[in-house]
Amino acid sequence: MIFIDYILLESRLFIVTNQRSIYAWWIFIVSCLISLIGFGLIVNTVGLFFIPLCKELHVNKSSISLMVTLQNLASAITLLIAGKIMSKVNLKWLLTILFSIIGIGFLSLSIANNLGWFYIVYIIIGICQPGAFILSIPVLLQKWFNAKLGTVMGIALGLSGIGGTIFNPLVADVIKSFGWRGGFIFEALLILLILVPASLTIIPQPNDKHHAYGEPSKVDHVKPGNESGLTFKQARKTIVFYSLAIAMFLLQFVSGSVQHVSGSILHIGFSIQTAGLVVSGIMFGAALGKISIGFLLDYFNAKVVLLFFALFGIGGWYGQIVLKNGLSLILSAFILGLGQGICLVALPYLIKKEFGVKDYSNILSIINMVGALALSFAVLIDALLFDTTNSYNIGWYLNILAFLISFILLALTLKNYPNKK
Repeated sequence: MIFIDYILLESRLFIVTNQRSIYAWWIFIVSCLISLIGFGLIVNTVGLFFIPLCKELHVNKSSISLMVTLQNLASAITLLIAGKIMSKVNLKWLLTILFSIIGIGFLSLSIANNLGWFYIVYIIIGICQPGAFILSIPVLLQKWFNAKLGTVMGIALGLSGIGGTIFNPLVADVIKSFGWRGGFIFEALLILLILVPASLTIIPQPNDKHHAYGEPSKVDHVKPGNESGLTFKQARKTIVFYSLAIAMFLLQFVSGSVQHVSGSILHIGFSIQTAGLVVSGIMFGAALGKISIGFLLDYFNAKVVLLFFALFGIGGWYGQIVLKNGLSLILSAFILGLGQGICLVALPYLIKKEFGVKDYSNILSIINMVGALALSFAVLIDALLFDTTNSYNIGWYLNILAFLISFILLALTLKNYPNKK
């Protein structure tokens, strides 16, 4: 009888615990929407507007693409303070305001008639994007998932590539049917009708009624300021902080190089269709890489996982240098895309493992800022190397070196995470 009572009591505790953790999965869904639309739509479809805007405003492509450069520079500068802001304000209202500003900005572009306004709006978007979708996903997920963090982070961030695959043809069709002004209205409505309402449903962190996934029900909610971990000032005195920052810089430089891959394929004599398939291979590989590396980090030794994905990056970029067959180049692109998972998922995951949650958003913000600077300069440096040598090979060898150095730095400085389940 006592045994039966014990079983019933444990069953009730299990049910209550899981009921209190259900909200964590809603946060996961919101994070997926932010990645799918934030990255997939806002970041990955801007190139579709270049040619229509060039014709409408009678300017060259470099003048139009400057708005994206200004956006990225504004984002990099904002990352210096974005982490501190996110740690002190209510994320529900912050995300609601930021996505509202971005949506209204796109609506205003639908009636714009001069290039200057495009520069202003994209600078504003650049200021908003660190809080809106660069930092918000890992910050929210690390608060709500004490277990399976790598898995949920990988899936959520992996959807950015899926979003690009979905929205590029969709937005292209809208622009073809309704013009570039209709394209901006379409993007604004998706942001205002999906991301703004989703942001309003956010509870910024676990409480007595809503527990983080994996948190025992008996553990009281930890008040802000009492969390475990290091502050930014403490973290910056450690070797691993600089290892993670250098790795982020090098691997974001590699990410910037991806924009030249289609030009490289065209340069060696393949068709634009093959170039498009190669780039699609990278995007699909990156999506799968982000999802799989997050899952593997939850269950296997982190250094072993990093080794395999570094080898994917090294092998994929080497393939772009030596392979001369269209199908093999597509396969090589898929493999190098898998390696992108280190930069976009593993590093945010490992930052929490190393430094805890006390000042996570600020530490992540500063390290991301270093990566954003590398991303801004990568396209220019690869272009200069090509202009000097008439080949992209030196740039691709630099990418191989970046993966190698990053893995060595992380392997030497990271703690040993067995992650056995």
